[in-house]
Amino acid sequence: MQELTELKNLVIQSLEANGSLAKIRAQIRASVFNVVDQQEGNNKKPSPFFWENNKAQTIYELGCGRDMLELIKEFLLFFEMHYTNSIFSSESNLREDINRDQIAKKLNIDANDSTKPLLYFLLKNRQPEKKSEEKGQQQKIAQPSPKEVQIQQQQQQQQKLQEQKLQEQKRQDELKKQEELKKQEEQKKQDEQRKQDELRRQQQEEQRKIEEQKKDQLRKQQEEQKKMEELKKQQEQQQKQEQQRQEQQKQEQQKKEQEKLKEQQKQQELLKQQQEREKLEAEQRKAQAKKFEHRNYEDEKFDNEDLEEQLEGEDLRDSQLQQDQFQESDEYMQQSQSQGIDMTVDSVALEEFDYYEDIEDAD
Repeated sequence: MQELTELKNLVIQSLEANGSLAKIRAQIRASVFNVVDQQEGNNKKPSPFFWENNKAQTIYELGCGRDMLELIKEFLLFFEMHYTNSIFSSESNLREDINRDQIAKKLNIDANDSTKPLLYFLLKNRQPEKKSEEKGQQQKIAQPSPKEVQIQQQQQQQQKLQEQKLQEQKRQDELKKQEELKKQEEQKKQDEQRKQDELRRQQQEEQRKIEEQKKDQLRKQQEEQKKMEELKKQQEQQQKQEQQRQEQQKQEQQKKEQEKLKEQQKQQELLKQQQEREKLEAEQRKAQAKKFEHRNYEDEKFDNEDLEEQLEGEDLRDSQLQQDQFQESDEYMQQSQSQGIDMTVDSVALEEFDYYEDIEDAD
């Protein structure tokens, strides 16, 4: 409350300093009179302010009372004193419009200059008689009777009371208005703060939703990436297993091919050995046939002693033949091959040895 009073005093001082306070007061007074007159709604009906002022009612009792009021009103309107004119029109019960030319014609005023009010020309052109007459009237008016003095004092007191009431009402209205403005301002601030809080809450909620969406999106991306990595890992593992399987199949195929090739080589070698053995056997049979023919020839040539020696030689040959047959057998061939002995060379050498031995025996 003290702050409000200080603010009020500061505003009043500021308005008085720049001359606005007097204008505001005049506006308020004029507005009050205008409101009252507008409520009456009839300009011909006497103003309530006029009825309350007994002194003002005596103006119309004078012969030139209305002319004076019209001159004053023309003066106020000429200088655009609208606030004063509003109060004057209500208090003097002269609320209708006036005409400058009609007033000048009625009062015989030569108003040839429109830049000056009619009152100026009236004061400028008046006669000394009029001055004395007006002076006497002014003195008569200036010396009122005791009853008029009492009435005037009562009117002044009533006017002061009314002004005090108006000022008090104005002050109360101003305080009430300021309180209302203060409440409205506080309510406005509260509403604004509530709106800001709501907006902030909505923004936070929106931000939270955005963060959650980002987290969900990031989590989904991570899960998708993890799935892709696992799928890629599985594919790589499958590819690796497939490569290993293919490599193993390839190695097995190569191994089988090598074994097959070895088997083919072995079969070819066995076939070659068999062919050579058959060839040797054929040559041996041929050599034996020659030996047999040679023995028959020798038997015919030599005697019985020689025959006995031949028989002994035949026993030796039979033993040698058995040895040759054993050497040509499969068992002997396998043992010789396991020991790295070339039976082809051995058979030929033995055959040549037997042949030359037989020749020596024959000699």
